[in-house]
Formats: sequence, C-alpha cells, structure tokens
Amino acid sequence: MRLKPFLICIIFSHSLVAQKPVILSDYIQQVSISDMQINYLDDPACSTHPSELFSGMMDHHFSELDFSDPDDALLHALPGNCVWFRFYFVNRSTKQFAFHLQPNLFSEFSEFRLYQRFENGLITVRKSGNTLLPRNKDVNISGSDDLRVFLPPGESDTLYLRVLLSEESVLSDLTFTVSTQQSVLQKDRSKRLIFGIFVGIMLIMILYHVPFYVRARETSYLYYILYILAFLVFFVHKEGYIYELTPRFTSAPVNIFLLEIFLLFFLLFGRSYLDTRNTLQSWDTILLLAVWFTVGGLILSLTILLLQGTGVFVPVFIQLGGLAINIVSAIGSLFLAIVPAMILTRENFQPARYFLFANLFLILGISMNYALKEYAIGKHSLEFGVTLQILAFSIGLSERLNLLKRSKDVAQRRIIDQLRENAALKDKVTRELEDKVRERTFEIQAQKEQIEKQNKEIKYSFDYAKKIQNTVLPRHEVFDNLFGEHFIFFKPRDIVSGDFYWITHKDYKIYLTAADCTGHGVPGSLMSMLGITMLHEIVNEKNVSHSDEILNQLRLGIARTLKQEGKIGEQKDGIDMAMLIYDTRNRKLEFSGANNPVYIVRDGEMLEYKGNNMPVAYYDNMSDFTRYSIDMKQGDRVYMFTDGFPDQFGGPQGKKFKYRPFKDLLLEVHERPMEEQRRILNLIFDEWKGDLSQIDDVLVIGLRL
Repeated sequence: MRLKPFLICIIFSHSLVAQKPVILSDYIQQVSISDMQINYLDDPACSTHPSELFSGMMDHHFSELDFSDPDDALLHALPGNCVWFRFYFVNRSTKQFAFHLQPNLFSEFSEFRLYQRFENGLITVRKSGNTLLPRNKDVNISGSDDLRVFLPPGESDTLYLRVLLSEESVLSDLTFTVSTQQSVLQKDRSKRLIFGIFVGIMLIMILYHVPFYVRARETSYLYYILYILAFLVFFVHKEGYIYELTPRFTSAPVNIFLLEIFLLFFLLFGRSYLDTRNTLQSWDTILLLAVWFTVGGLILSLTILLLQGTGVFVPVFIQLGGLAINIVSAIGSLFLAIVPAMILTRENFQPARYFLFANLFLILGISMNYALKEYAIGKHSLEFGVTLQILAFSIGLSERLNLLKRSKDVAQRRIIDQLRENAALKDKVTRELEDKVRERTFEIQAQKEQIEKQNKEIKYSFDYAKKIQNTVLPRHEVFDNLFGEHFIFFKPRDIVSGDFYWITHKDYKIYLTAADCTGHGVPGSLMSMLGITMLHEIVNEKNVSHSDEILNQLRLGIARTLKQEGKIGEQKDGIDMAMLIYDTRNRKLEFSGANNPVYIVRDGEMLEYKGNNMPVAYYDNMSDFTRYSIDMKQGDRVYMFTDGFPDQFGGPQGKKFKYRPFKDLLLEVHERPMEEQRRILNLIFDEWKGDLSQIDDVLVIGLRL
C-alpha cells in the first residue's frame, strides 16, 4: 500500500519530463514556444482549481498541443470555456532576470491567468486579457497581454496558464513567446520614439496647413488635414496605445472602420487636389461613385462595431461582406486616384506629379510592411511611407497654390487689359452717343408732348366712361326709398369697374343684385353695362319674376351675345352674382347665386346661403340655378358682396383676407348703424391692404329689413 503514492509520483514525473522545457538564458532575448513545449487541458466549465494542478492530480489529463493540427476539443471550444496550458521553464542564466510570457499581439481572449507556485507553497496569479481594465493588467504596454515570469538563475519551474475564451477567440491562432523584460522595455522605448517622431511630424503638418485653409478656404487643404487626422487615429489604434487607457474590444471591426474613414478622406482629397470636376469630368463621376461606395462600407463597419459592442451576434457573412468592401475600397481607392494623376501628368498638370509620387511612397511602404514584416524596418515601413506621402502632398499643395496664384495673376492682367480696352471703347461710344442724344432729344421732346396729349385724351375717355357707368348704376336715393337703412361699399380698382349693383321695384317686389364681371377696368365695365342692360330687359320688359329664372335668362343672353358655344379657344367671360327678390308684403326673400353667396344675420347668428358653383355664362356642366325662399324677420341684416374684399392681399405676411375673417367682421359690426359699418369696412380694407396694390374691384352691400 505504501508503494502506491510512490508509483503515482513516478508516473506524474514521467509525464512532466516528457514535456520539452522552455530554456531561458541571458543571451537569448526572445524565444518562441514550440508544440512540444506546451501541454493543454480542456476545462469547459472552468472548474479546475490551480491547487489541483500543482498537486499533480491532473497531470495525466494534459495532452500535447499541435499548433498545425489542433484537437477537436480546441477547435470546437465555446465562448465561456476555459483551456489550461502548462509550461516547463528552465532558467540557465547566471543573473536574476524577469521574463515576459507573451501571447500573440492583440489575441482575442477574455482573460489570461498565469499561476506560479513558490517554494513556500504560495501560489501567485498574474492577469491579463480583453475584459480587464488596463490598471488591473500585470503588464500595461500598448494593450498587449504580457505576463511576467520570475525564475531564479539555475532553477526550473512549471507554470499554468488559464485562458478564458470569448466570441472572437480562435485557439488555433494562439501562439506564445518568452522575452526578457529588458528586451521588451527596450523595444517599447524604440517603438514609442518612432511613434512620437511620426505623430510629431503629422501634428506639425496639420498646424502648418490649418492657416492656409483658413486664408484660402481651399477644400483640398481641409481634406488634407482630415486625411492626416484619420491616419493618426488609425495608427494610434493600430499600435495599441489607446488600450493603455481603456479596455480592449474587438479590434478587427475598429480597424476596418478607421481604415474606411482614412480611405474616404483620401478619395475626397484626391478629387479636390486633382480638380477632376473641371479637369477630368468622367473620372470625377467615377470618383464620386467610389466615395459613396466607401461611405456604404463605413456605415456597415460602424453598424457591425455598434452591434458587437452591445453584445449582439453579427453573422459571419455580414462581417466578411464588410471586410470585402474594405479590401475593394483600399485597392480601388489607390487605383482610382493614381490613374487620373497619371492622365493629368501626361497633360503637364504639375501638381499631379507630386500626387503620383506621393502615392508611390504609400505603395512602397505597404509593400515593405508586408514583405519585411518580420524585420524592424518592415514593421515601421507603413509609417515611413505615409510620412513621405504626406510630405509629398504638402509640396504638391504648395505647387498647386502657386499655380492657382499664377493663373489668377494672368487672369487679372487679362482683365486689366480688357478693362482698358473697354474704357477706350466706352469713351468712343460715349462721344458717339452724345451726338446721337442731342439729335434724339428734339425727337423725344416732340414724342413726349404727343404722349402727354394722348394721355390726357385717354384720361378724359376714362373719366367720361366713369360718368356713364355712374349714371347707369342706381342712385342712393333709390335705396333710401326702398330700404330704411342700408350701405353700399363700392371701391373700383381702376377708374371704371367690373363690379356693379342693380335694383328695380315692381309692384310690391324689390329686385336687387351685386355682380362681379370677368375682368376689371374697361373690359369689366363693358361686361357690367351688358349685364345691367340685360337685367333691365329680363325683369322690366319680359316680366321674369323669380331669381333662378332671371339668372337662367341672363346666362342665355350673355352666351348668345358673346357667341359662347363651348368651343376651344372662345371667350370665357361671364358674371358671378347674387340675385335677391324681396317681397315687401309677405316679407319673403328669394335668392339665387352664381358662385356668390348671401349672408343673413339674425339674432346674432349668421346664416349663409350658397349659390350654384357656376357663373352666368356658358359652362361645361350647366344646370338650372337654384332658388331659395327665405322668411325674413324684423331687424334681419342682409349682406351681398363680390370677391374683391376676401381676396385682397395684405396684412403682416401679405396673404389674402379670406372669407372666414370677412364673415367674422360682418358679424362683429352688424349691430352698428349701416353707415358706420361702411366706414369700418373701408378702414379695415385700407389697413389690411397697406402699401400693396388693390387687386380687384370691391363691392359690399348691407341691408336692414
């Protein structure tokens, strides 16, 4: 029974010895850990405790790791699972050194925990990984996941590393190296020095060109500055310095998003710098399409980034689509910018040469970064290439600005020469004109006298026409005799009016109309004379005694007189009117209307009777006019009007007065004496019109029955 623990220890020690050790020495600054030097243990529930590992109880569960052909357990490990890695270190250095166990840069794992047990039995743990705050990491350098290892000279030790998987974790991509802390810090100092020099150059270029943009307002300078800023942000994220302040998150979508911004400003700068809108319009259209394609990729990358940041799973095909757009944008941007530059270089557009050379520097930097990525010069070749590109752009912008200045100088000299020629020509023309003016002055004076004479004759004709119209219109005495109280607010737009009112009395009935003829001025006055004549004939001679029949007869007479038959191109003149017949014996009111209503105010409420929606003229959908029969009460107010008042423009915003405010105005003043109502309407109309012109004739008739 006593032999059993001894046999177990032999078996554990044999399994441990089978694992190839990682040799550390003071003359090897960095060493990669190979397959034979790592054993792993799958721990899906993350339930294994470090004490179990250091006791040797779990040694027989560890397996060898083959990076080229990982086991299915590693390939199909799920997010939230844990995997343990065992390292056996032998320190052959003669001095005390601190070593760094380094997972590959920016590995996408939630957490690393490195456990080491010292001679006194104390187990220490050092942490790193994406989910940790930078201050809680064992080593906080450029967002790396380094873990320090302390091993005295001449000694060996077994360390266990627990890895917690995330959504983005790919175990087959995980590799390890061990470096001395001195070499790590030395590389970091060199890297920061190069980074500082690069950032300093970029900031100097930005500060140098900002005043040029402020003075010249040239968009190429703005896009140039934004291009530098975009690359600076991309470079700061690429180097990982941002993760010394914030926790790391998925870097691939961030890199794609920042690269899309970088490419967008590159295209905008190239389009503005080469001035393709004026120099190569066909290529300008292609560049615009490329800009919008890049914007689409930018939106897709931002969407993926936001979804992943909130924990939403993004399908792989969408991520691959974003990556494909990014690759096409990168390659296409360079091609679409370089080809126009080559075309313009052949056309001797000097700034295009600098643009071409600048992009050759960028291509050289990208090529060296890919081909020599294992060497120091290759790791920083992209920064060198962009620096040379931006410097070349700066020289090209200066040359372009000088070219613009020279072009402006040439244009100004041409303008000055042209102005001189124009001045000489102007003097010559002025002298010739002065001679002609003197000759024409006598003719103009004679023409002026002739025009003044004609104006006086026209004015006399209009005044005479007004007298005739005023003679035809009913006198106020007629209204005074037939109605106890009334007002007539009549305001022609011109000297003569297209609006008219007409009244007659037969037996115990009063016939009254307020009408608006098509047009105003002389044409409207002719129509009004025609309407008054026909109304007199229909009512007084033909003895038509109903309002609807009067309108029907009047429409027939106007259509016959104006030869209206519904043909295309014929005159559409007509009359909008309200026709009233008041039976004074029975106190009944007949009403028919053509596009015009009549308002009756009774006991503080307004009653509206609408006419037919057609004029007194030929109409496509003609029908007989409607007759309303209304019982009137003592004190009722009746208002007839044309559309001149409601349609008048004015007020603070120059809008129409409209019918609703017009009805409210009548309702507000209906209890006042009729003459006072007329003065109020006149005052309100003038105030509303203000400095604007009167657009139509105005007629409002008010009656108190």
